[in-house]
Amino acid sequence: MEKGPDSEEMHAEINGKPDLSPAEIPPLISARSAAPFSGAFRDALTAWLVRTPSHDTRDNYARDLRQFCEFALIGSDRLESLACVVPWQVAAWRDHLHQQGMSASTICRKLTVLRSLFSYFRTYGYVRANPAHSDFVAAPPVPRDGKTVGLSPEECRRLLDSPDVQTPVGIRDRAILAVLAYSACRVGELVKVRVGDYKSSGGHKILEIHGKGGKERRAPLHPEAFERVEAWLNIAAIREDQDEPMFRPPRTSRGSGHDGFARRALSRRAIQFLVEKLANQLGLDSAVSVHSLRVTALTTARERGCDIIDLQVFAGHADPRTTLTYIRNRDRLSRSPAYVLTY
Repeated sequence: MEKGPDSEEMHAEINGKPDLSPAEIPPLISARSAAPFSGAFRDALTAWLVRTPSHDTRDNYARDLRQFCEFALIGSDRLESLACVVPWQVAAWRDHLHQQGMSASTICRKLTVLRSLFSYFRTYGYVRANPAHSDFVAAPPVPRDGKTVGLSPEECRRLLDSPDVQTPVGIRDRAILAVLAYSACRVGELVKVRVGDYKSSGGHKILEIHGKGGKERRAPLHPEAFERVEAWLNIAAIREDQDEPMFRPPRTSRGSGHDGFARRALSRRAIQFLVEKLANQLGLDSAVSVHSLRVTALTTARERGCDIIDLQVFAGHADPRTTLTYIRNRDRLSRSPAYVLTY
């Protein structure tokens, strides 16, 4: 584990013993099958970790907490030492993450996990102050605009129309891009969509999307999106597979889907690669990713008058402030004073 210039002295002061390598530090706990803990403190720690039904969230929380424990040299055999953490240790970890080159948004997320843990301890009956509270440890400022590249409507149109309509795989890819661009769903949500999640409701075609933390939302589909989904279901002949994945890989890598599709979901990486490949072929910004379609959908909808609360629900965010980080201010750039300057 890389350390800042004063980390050895800091670790010695915290623990009263020489530094240890990461290999000598036991893993924290398994997020999916936590081992039994003895004592009220360990019960509280386990209860905090498993309170969310999302395995992905548990894994992320466990990873972030494990990283802090590794930094503070708190092994799995003495997790009760977390109850003695003080604010300057949290601040030192924040600075260490910055020295490692992590983005401000990533550092903020990790601090939020620690803050949540210590807040839960207080709810559980521990009376010490929260050492990760923002009154003690300031999070780095995060730019309002995120770093993900958004597309203009014209660029998005070119991307939507780029897959080959003459092959089953191309028809599948056109449906994938349309769902991403018109529902603003995450790639992790897209791979979980089943055939039975595509439904009719009150004259609308909708997708039931299973989001973060086990939350579900219903996303109405734009006519172009559901027409492409219909075309995909027809050519793949999977309409009756209600409990099976909607988007699947072809049975053979060279068949372009003419010989059918496997009964398993496309991986996240396969969809990420698809978007990156098509963007490269079109000569779009090299930083365009699958997440760019989510940013593009929210930005374009906001520019065309959608209320931020409606966008929050549409995106599946718990807080409208998160939604605002997805909005790219294209109009603001167009109105920049830079364009009226003449010399």
